[in-house]
Amino acid sequence: MQAPPQLMGSDLGNPPHGKDSAFATDTNQKAIWETDDISARILAIVFDYALDKFDDSRERLALGMVNFLSTINNFVMAEEPVDMCLPGFPFKSANKINKVLGFLPDKAEELALQRLDTMCLHRDTSAYGEALRALAVKKGFNQIIFSRLKDLAGLELPQKLSEIVYVANATNFRRYLLNKYGKEDYDINYEIATDPDTLMTYCGYKRFLESDLQHIFPTGENRSHNGYRRDVKYLAKEMVIRGCAFTGAIKAAFPNHLRLSIHQSTGEHKVSLSLLHTKTGYTTPWHCCVALMANGE
Repeated sequence: MQAPPQLMGSDLGNPPHGKDSAFATDTNQKAIWETDDISARILAIVFDYALDKFDDSRERLALGMVNFLSTINNFVMAEEPVDMCLPGFPFKSANKINKVLGFLPDKAEELALQRLDTMCLHRDTSAYGEALRALAVKKGFNQIIFSRLKDLAGLELPQKLSEIVYVANATNFRRYLLNKYGKEDYDINYEIATDPDTLMTYCGYKRFLESDLQHIFPTGENRSHNGYRRDVKYLAKEMVIRGCAFTGAIKAAFPNHLRLSIHQSTGEHKVSLSLLHTKTGYTTPWHCCVALMANGE
C-alpha cells in the first residue's frame, strides 16, 4: 500500500498567504484524504477476517469503526506497519473426548496462524505454547509475534522457559496481574448485568467450560447437573475477573495497537476475529478438530 506523501516546508510551518495558502491547504487535505483512504482499506481487510456469522455482525463492526480508523491512522501517518494485539492461544481444551485430539497444536492452529499471517500479508500449556511458536517458525508465518504472560508481568525470567520454571511461576504471573491491574471494587455480577461486552465474554466462558470439563468432573452420585452448572458459572466469573486484569495489562503493554479479540463483542472497542474459516458460527482452534471434506474444503 502506498504511504501518504510527506509534508515539507511551508506545509508544516506558519500558515502562508494568498495562493500559497490555498496550495498548502490543498496539499494537507490531499494528504489527509490519502491517509484516510489507506486506513479505510486496511480496516476493510481486517473486517474480512472478522466474526460475520451473526445477524448483527456488520452493525457491531460499524460501532467501533471511528475508533479503529483513528488507531490505524496513527500508524499510516507515521508510515509504520499497523501493529495489532490478539490475546489468545492459551492451551488445548481439556475435553479430549468430544473436542480435541491431544494437548499440542495441530492442523487447527496451523490454519488459524495461516489465516492471521495472510491477513497481515494482504498488506499442556507450556508445551502447547512452545510447539505453537515452533509451528509458526516452521510454516514461515513471519507476521506473527508472540508475547508471554511474563512479558506483561515484567518478571525477570529466562527468555526460554523450561516446563518446571513455567509451572513454578504460573501463580506468580496471575497474582502480579491481579495486584497491579485488578480492581478491588470490581462487582462481577453488576458488570455482567450492565456491560454487554462482559456479558458476552462470560457467556462464552460458561459455554466452553461446561463442555470442556464435563468428562473431568462428571455428574453422578456426588455431583448433580445443577451443581455442575453452578460451579461452572462460578469459574466463568472468576475467569472474567482475571480477564479484566489481563485486559489492563494488555493496554499498558500495547497502548497503541489495534485491539483484536477471539470473543464475540459489541464491536465498539475491539475487532472480533474468526480464527477459522467456518460456514456457521465460530470456534477457536484450541476448542475443536479440523477435517478435510470430500469436496476438498
